[in-house]
Amino acid sequence: MTLVPLLAGTLAAAPVAPPARVSHSYLQHLRAPMDRVLPLLTPLGERAWAGDWEPEVRWEPKGGGPGTLFVTRHPGHPDTLWLMVAFDAAAGQVRYVHLTPGSDVTEIDIQLRPGTPGETLAEVRYTWTSLGPPGDALVGKKTPEAYLHFMREWETELNHYLTTGQKVAAH
Repeated sequence: MTLVPLLAGTLAAAPVAPPARVSHSYLQHLRAPMDRVLPLLTPLGERAWAGDWEPEVRWEPKGGGPGTLFVTRHPGHPDTLWLMVAFDAAAGQVRYVHLTPGSDVTEIDIQLRPGTPGETLAEVRYTWTSLGPPGDALVGKKTPEAYLHFMREWETELNHYLTTGQKVAAH
């Protein structure tokens, strides 16, 4: 399956001016070795620990991995189409691209490496690129402070799951 027709249609409708774009990175300290963390960074693995995460897998290669295509839904917003572009256990790398039509394209790059014994360090970089006015508004909200809050929340949820085997209770 290819995203070319979808991307071509979306980009044809995108403004001609240079898009708004922002990128942030954060180093998470996760309380488990890489072999326990990595499976939790797949679309279905994330379901175990992330609040409100309900991906609908549309296509997946045998055994999962790169090429997995899925959708997430958020009331009042267009569906977001996700593609796993890399999953390399040996290198500790996971990469996604997601597209919200009329809004943005987001790249997510996660690089794992061993930390102290029993710990994994995860460098998580998000890059948002606007496709129009809704994306401009989104990119404008992606401040360093907002990203730090987002990443700390994610780190807390994942560490809670890694240490208890349960999701953080919903607020």
